[in-house]
Amino acid sequence: MNSTDTSTTVAKPKASLQDIDFSALTSRTRSTGSSDNQIDTCLVAVSGEGISVPASNEGGKAGNPACVANDMPAVGGFEVGDAGDGTPFTGLTGFQPTNAEFVATIFTQLPESARPIVTGKAGDPQTGGWRAQWADELDQVCRDNLNTYFNCASFMPDEDGMATARKEHAAAFHALVLDDVGTKVDRELIGTIEPTWELETSPGNFQMGFKLTPPLHEAGEVDHLQQKIAKAGVTDQGSLGMSRWMRLPQGINGKPKYGTAERPFHCRLHRWNPNVSYAASELLAILAPTQDSVDVPRPTTPPAPASNTRDGVYMPRSDEHPVVAAFKAQGLYKRMISAGKHDVTCPWAHEHTDQADSGSAYFEPDSTHPNGGFCCQHSHRESYRIGKILEHFGLTTSQARNRSTIRVVGGEMHNVVDAAEAELAKQQNVFQAGGLIVKAMHDGMTGDWGLKPLSEADVALMLSRACDWEKFGTKGSWVRCDPSTRHVINLCRAGEYHHLLPIKGLARQPYYRDGDGVLLTASGYDTMSQRLGLFDGAKFPPVERTESAARAALARLEALLGEFHFAESTDKAAALSAVMTAVVRPSIDLAPAFHVKAPAPGSGKSYLCELISLFAGPGTPARMSYPKTSEEATKSIIAVLLGGPAVVEFDDMDTDWLPHGAINRMLTSRWITDRILGQSKTATVSTNTLVLGSGNNVGPLRDLSRRVLTINLNTRAEIPGTISYQANPVAALRCAREQYVMDVLTIVEAWRGAGSPRSSVSAIASYGGAWADHCRHPLIWLGLPDPASNLLQQMQSDPDADLLKALLKAWHAKHGINVVTVRRLLDGDYGTDLQEALNDLPVFDRGQVNRSKLGWYLRRNMNRVVGGFVLEQVDAAERKAWKVVKLEAGEPASPPLPPPASDRRLEALF
Repeated sequence: MNSTDTSTTVAKPKASLQDIDFSALTSRTRSTGSSDNQIDTCLVAVSGEGISVPASNEGGKAGNPACVANDMPAVGGFEVGDAGDGTPFTGLTGFQPTNAEFVATIFTQLPESARPIVTGKAGDPQTGGWRAQWADELDQVCRDNLNTYFNCASFMPDEDGMATARKEHAAAFHALVLDDVGTKVDRELIGTIEPTWELETSPGNFQMGFKLTPPLHEAGEVDHLQQKIAKAGVTDQGSLGMSRWMRLPQGINGKPKYGTAERPFHCRLHRWNPNVSYAASELLAILAPTQDSVDVPRPTTPPAPASNTRDGVYMPRSDEHPVVAAFKAQGLYKRMISAGKHDVTCPWAHEHTDQADSGSAYFEPDSTHPNGGFCCQHSHRESYRIGKILEHFGLTTSQARNRSTIRVVGGEMHNVVDAAEAELAKQQNVFQAGGLIVKAMHDGMTGDWGLKPLSEADVALMLSRACDWEKFGTKGSWVRCDPSTRHVINLCRAGEYHHLLPIKGLARQPYYRDGDGVLLTASGYDTMSQRLGLFDGAKFPPVERTESAARAALARLEALLGEFHFAESTDKAAALSAVMTAVVRPSIDLAPAFHVKAPAPGSGKSYLCELISLFAGPGTPARMSYPKTSEEATKSIIAVLLGGPAVVEFDDMDTDWLPHGAINRMLTSRWITDRILGQSKTATVSTNTLVLGSGNNVGPLRDLSRRVLTINLNTRAEIPGTISYQANPVAALRCAREQYVMDVLTIVEAWRGAGSPRSSVSAIASYGGAWADHCRHPLIWLGLPDPASNLLQQMQSDPDADLLKALLKAWHAKHGINVVTVRRLLDGDYGTDLQEALNDLPVFDRGQVNRSKLGWYLRRNMNRVVGGFVLEQVDAAERKAWKVVKLEAGEPASPPLPPPASDRRLEALF
């Protein structure tokens, strides 16, 4: 509507929140006033009411420079006029929302039983307390002549059913508000993004709000979003938190410095876009675009300071940069523009044209400018650089660098090493793990993050960059030097650290925290689980905790697997369980390995493994050949697990899963301790890694039969390699990995929300706890076959038991219950059946039975009941002898054999 139009104004009483339709905005118009600030406006559906849209600004003051249009509606019973004369002002053209309509627009996706809260305060809002009240009382609480506020979060009632703004009662976070725009925050940093609203809360000071769709439900998500935004310098650093009070459009700012009690400053709504909302990830991408390297926030509790700061060894850097402090001391500091960049007054502003106080900035030291920098945009910029600034303030180059200093003092090795560790602990992504100093690093080749053990040379270079080192010179003064080699060696070989944070592993996506089972959706280091999250939590959609959401999520996951040729429905269920294991593997102590088996090449084994591994992380898995010997297994497993990979994959195996001790321990122990390949030092590594394997007609043997879950593929095609995958599931997963990961977590959360119903299936040793609760029972709850069926079948059909049964049956037929030595057993003609039974045993060398191997095999299987027979050892003179006893009751076979003696102590723990 332009200024020449005429319209009818319908009388409209104030709307209260309960009168407003939260679900829809009924019509939408575009203002066509003379302002350059034209915006989208809308009419909010109000039961039984009309909307006032005046034709002209009859009550406004002509010539008011703050007015941006002539179409100024009457607001709150006042005529429009200047701020400070007792009448409210708006820079907004077109429809002016009431506070109730404003709140109804922002809070459209309320969790069940959650409600918005508001408050109103008379006079100076800095005095007295805050009383939270439900928003359905808004008309009585938030009158135009009060300081009026709403909370960005919705809340659940407390124990007494009352409204409270405590963080623990927050249900969801509905709006991100940038505070102090125009004063503390440079508007240019925000760019051209269109906000949902922009409100002038004091002269020249604005709150810019963005409605979140969907709202955020986890405090960690909110904290991650706000910290990123604050670090980008686009909001006041002090205005963070889940429970944030922000001003409503209709109200005053009663602070005395902005007016008097009779003539207070009235808040001014400059922009109102009720149809504009953003996902948290969109806001981050626009307001705080990601850098080339992932920025991982350090824990909120910093490492303890080094104990030797008073011993003349360690001088930590100043908390506030000395140059910044000097600008502040002389009243020349304005504000922080962004991290390390400061808006300041030039000390030589009197030389500027018209003595203009603008266009000057100080930059803290970085890798390019080790002493920092100063820039003034006025004509004398070439004359006044950082050197002149230091001279002006009387500061030294060392103070400008603001680096910690470590002095190499004789007899103080313990203090020097302690100080070096304290400095190392301040470095990004440096931790201690298993007695080693490690750093979380991104591998550009694999696209994955890993933990790299730092060598002594790595640590020396890092310490050289981190702080200044000094030694006492020949001229009686301290001079700079390189980090001391002997101190670096002692630090690296210490094995026990007091400042470096311990790390158990990495998380590439939201994960369940050890101990309390809370789902963490924010990146960074978590002190409770000692895990480092290396992901952007804002990219992952929120979890829905309903059965219908779980079924929809399962349908999407099944669609990804739709073109794979599973032999049975249980194999498809096993593949889904592998997908879920990939997502939650950092959250659970123990999980089985998964082996994809097919009768012929080209059946899709490696492709299925690639799909499964993408659920564990966006990078390439650590692929390796299956070790042929136990010694090789120990060395290779320790080496690969040191890096904390998301996935270890034995690709295209040409042998069965041989039960090497290191492989067994990797699947049934939380940690493995052994010597590092090529070093004399031992390390303790975490086994929180998804283990995959694939091969044609190969599978787990003996002890691994209960540790490896087989997924069978069978194309039933003569040439399987000609099969194509039209849907390209791997590409689909790469494009929407965050959604698919949250589909898995949705299934788990919905199962939890349903009361964690567990089906009556056989328990599996080592995997009956967290793995079953995350990757087995939720799938059965949704109607799928037991995904562990193949594992149970492997345990019941023990090939070793069949071989032993054949041997004992043939032995008893030949010798009865007579005592027989190994020599006598192998002497002479021992019969066709016994010969065939021996031929199937792993006891041959060069075509003949090796007596030592046979003796080892018998000792390993003695006292084991198989097929109604049992092998017993008998002392006979100086030799060990054996006899086979047939049990009258025909007792069933004994349980599978225990691992070798070296593994029994660890096995007993599970």
